[in-house]
Amino acid sequence: MMKTDHEILQVIQDGVPVTREPFKEAAEKLGMTQEELVKRVKTMDENGLIRRFSANINQRKLGIVANAVVVWNIPDEKMEVAIPIFLGRGEISHIYERITYPGKWEYNLYTVVHDYDRESVYGFTRKLADEVDVDDYQVLFSKRRFKGTSSRLATRR
Repeated sequence: MMKTDHEILQVIQDGVPVTREPFKEAAEKLGMTQEELVKRVKTMDENGLIRRFSANINQRKLGIVANAVVVWNIPDEKMEVAIPIFLGRGEISHIYERITYPGKWEYNLYTVVHDYDRESVYGFTRKLADEVDVDDYQVLFSKRRFKGTSSRLATRR
């Protein structure tokens, strides 16, 4: 990777503002025009140097403060029905199928649910359980928030 690409990534990795000219400030810091910067970012993306360019939303500022992992024990014959139902819901950010440990941990599907309050999460989860016809699940709320950050480049010295 060229030094300039590294410098560009270091400047934009903390985000760009939501404005008419989101790359203006970064371009000025780098001593280039916005057009040059956007072209370089597109080239890095096309060449696979940038894996993802997306918004990082602070859910708490939006009032979404109830976050839970819901663990499900879904029979194998219902899994093909359950997963598409779960995938189509905006309240679910993650879904994982996992191996069970009989007698120790019987849950084979994990979802992460986000909503405005705990009662809403419970209601949403009950509705999903009814749709899939499953009653063996647990809602596990997070006790504290860990700082979420994106991947970062190592600083060169």
